[in-house]
Amino acid sequence: MPAERVIAVSPRKSGTHLLQELMILLGYHTDGEAVPPREAVVALSLRRRIELARHYMHPEAAAELDHRTDRDGFVQATNLLWFQVAELWRAKLAAGNVSHTKLASPELDQPVPMHREAWGRPFSTTPPGICWTFHSLDIWRMDPAFLREWQSPEGPRVILGYRDPRDTLISMATFLSGEGGHELGRQPEAAVFRPILRSLPTMSERITYLLRDPAVPLLSDFDAAISLFHHPDVCAVSFEELIGEQGGGSAERQLAAVRRVAEHVGTDMDPEVVADKVFNRNAYSFHRGRIGTWREVFTAEHHRLFNARFGHLMETFPYD
Repeated sequence: MPAERVIAVSPRKSGTHLLQELMILLGYHTDGEAVPPREAVVALSLRRRIELARHYMHPEAAAELDHRTDRDGFVQATNLLWFQVAELWRAKLAAGNVSHTKLASPELDQPVPMHREAWGRPFSTTPPGICWTFHSLDIWRMDPAFLREWQSPEGPRVILGYRDPRDTLISMATFLSGEGGHELGRQPEAAVFRPILRSLPTMSERITYLLRDPAVPLLSDFDAAISLFHHPDVCAVSFEELIGEQGGGSAERQLAAVRRVAEHVGTDMDPEVVADKVFNRNAYSFHRGRIGTWREVFTAEHHRLFNARFGHLMETFPYD
């Protein structure tokens, strides 16, 4: 039986949408950091809305709603409630670098009253069939009750996606400078780093800058992922495995990676059918989707700066 809830952690620019595409193909809706296609946005049935209201809405507010006499009002209120529940769980999971939900959803300025015990609800009270996608989780700030729930047999499955940190660096330089043609979702990126990188005329200069500015959201997500990479209950899968032949990998490694993830979440979907569809050029923030791009642009100075600041990552993640 497929796991009802999955958490996917993928450091920035390490192929988050590639991993999300896989989880959608395996039958999950998605919520969190990555921008999902319309068909994968969380859609709640009436039954799930009633359960959500029972667990998370203040009883007095819930008593004023009747889905039998005012279906539209009930749906509107529970849509707003779902936004608030998702925000609550991002805080409980200590998810870093989450996009500004309130900026994207101004309606949250008029919140639905929450249940007084909402913060204490277990993760199992969230709607099933969702893969929650984050760039990093802070295990020291995470809700301890969730960690106990994760250890139980019925707890969520956790997947870690990762990529060669050097290619991640190149992808970050492309994304922040705007060369990929994508809008930025966070104000620090849009107001600070994009103007800086656009003022630098060459990719080489941009890479040098990223390696020297400690405030750039570069590879801190990888540091936070080291514990997950070594955890026996986490399924770790690399960008290089998932990308397949179209991205410079191999069909064999892609199929093996898809099968490993499918087995981890307990789905009986045919990995061969799924693997053929993982590489999606229409995914948000897709640029080149290639392996080893860093080899084309790294200079000796880049190697020196990278090894001085991030060399420890190359000792953890399996890259030469």
